[in-house]
Amino acid sequence: MDEDVVADITGRFILSNGGENAGKPLEGRIIMTEKRVVLATGQTKETVPLSKVIDVNVGTVPQHVKQFFGDTATIGYRTDDGTQSAVIESSDEKVEKFVAILFRCLLNGRKVAVKHPARIGGRIKDSNVVVGKLRIKNREVEVKTKSSGFSIDVATVMNIDRTNKIGDSDDRVTLVVKHTDQESGLTQTSQIAPAKSQYVNLLARYFRLEYDEVREEVEEIELTNPEKRVLVGVHATGGDIDFTNMLDGDPAYVTNVLNSVRNKQLVVENGEGLSLTPQGRIVVSQRIEDVNA
Repeated sequence: MDEDVVADITGRFILSNGGENAGKPLEGRIIMTEKRVVLATGQTKETVPLSKVIDVNVGTVPQHVKQFFGDTATIGYRTDDGTQSAVIESSDEKVEKFVAILFRCLLNGRKVAVKHPARIGGRIKDSNVVVGKLRIKNREVEVKTKSSGFSIDVATVMNIDRTNKIGDSDDRVTLVVKHTDQESGLTQTSQIAPAKSQYVNLLARYFRLEYDEVREEVEEIELTNPEKRVLVGVHATGGDIDFTNMLDGDPAYVTNVLNSVRNKQLVVENGEGLSLTPQGRIVVSQRIEDVNA
C-alpha cells in the first residue's frame, strides 16, 4: 500500500458485501489510510473508499451480529450493489481511537457554507453566508473562513436540526446547531452546510456520538446535595450568589464544596464569580429535579 497508514488495529469484523464470507465473523487487521479502510484476513480483503462512507456508528450492535459481537463500530458505505456495512470489534480503547481518526479523515478539510451566528437567543442575525473548511479536534467542530472562524464545543450543543435553506439558497441540506457560547453564556444557532449531503450525515453523527460520550461521563460523576445546590445556584444567578448563606455553613465548609465542584470541572472562575462549564450545564439539565425534590 503506497498511502500512509494512519491506523492499524487487529480485531474481528463482519461484512455484508454478499461474498462467501458475508455474515461470518472474521479475524484480521483493519487498516486505514486517508483514502480508504482495508479489512483483511490471510485469505480475503475488503476495501472501503472513504469517499463512499455514509455513516459511522459506535456502541450500538446491529441485531444480526449480536450473537457474535459486543461493543462495535459500524461503517456504512455505498457500492455498485447498494449500501453495505462493515461491523468491527476490538478493544474499547482501540475502537475509540480508530473511530476518532476515521472521523478526522472523513471530515477534516471539507468545504462548508456557514452562517454564524444565524441566531443569538431568539434574535435572527443578519450574518453573511460564507465558505469555510471543517476541522474536528478534541470534541470541537471548528470552521475556518478566509476572514475569521468559529468553533463549537460538542458539550455545549443543545439541539441539532436540519433544514434545506441557508441564506438565499433553499436547496442545500444544512445542519442547524443550537449551542451555548462559552464566553457570553448566550444561546447561539449556527448553520453549517457541507457541499455533499453525505457529509451532513457524518457531521451530525459526529456531534451526536461525541455528545453521548460526554453525557455518559457526566452521569458517572458523583455529587453531594450541597454540590448540586451550588451548581443550580450558579445556573440561576450567573454565579453572583452568597454561597455561605445558601449552604448554611461556615466558610471552610463552603470552600470545600466549591473546590470540589471546581476539581470535577463543573465550574470555572469567570472574573466576576463562577460560571458553569459545558459539563456543569449538562449536570444541571439532568439533575435539577433532584435538587427541587
